Amino acid sequence: MKITDERGVTLVELLAAILLTSIIGAVGYSLLFQGYATYDRVKGESELRDEADFIMAMFLNELYTLKLTEINEEKSTEKYICLEPCTGEERNIIGFEEGNIILRNQTISLENRNISLDQERSTIKKLESADSDGLYEITLFLKLNNTEHSLETKSVISVIDDKISGGDGDEQTSKK
Repeated sequence: MKITDERGVTLVELLAAILLTSIIGAVGYSLLFQGYATYDRVKGESELRDEADFIMAMFLNELYTLKLTEINEEKSTEKYICLEPCTGEERNIIGFEEGNIILRNQTISLENRNISLDQERSTIKKLESADSDGLYEITLFLKLNNTEHSLETKSVISVIDDKISGGDGDEQTSKK
């Protein structure tokens, strides 16, 4: 009896099929892994941006109606603006202190527990130049815990200049 049907797969064809399947699988796994890494990165950036927007909006709401005569510049630092009255335990401040965000003596908690404030790099300071009277720059630096993701935002806001310069160069408070 003679076998005339020689349909089948040779060893070379089998090895070629396994090799092609392995290459396609490796490329697919790589794309899937990159997709998850991109998703985590974008999610972290989105969380940081949302938190920064929330905090900056609160700062801007407080500073938008603030007047120069309400600020005690001698007691203000690069970390906070001291508002009148600025004495004793009940200092009336807007800014950053001891790793917290303070708005008129209220400690503001971050909404997302996975995000922390970088106290060293976050500042609120008066811009010192001839044409920037009443301009304050807020620098907010947030970090996403357990990752290398971070976000730095800067915003400049002008407070209401309610001081009137007298003829001899002395500043006087306007009465309205």
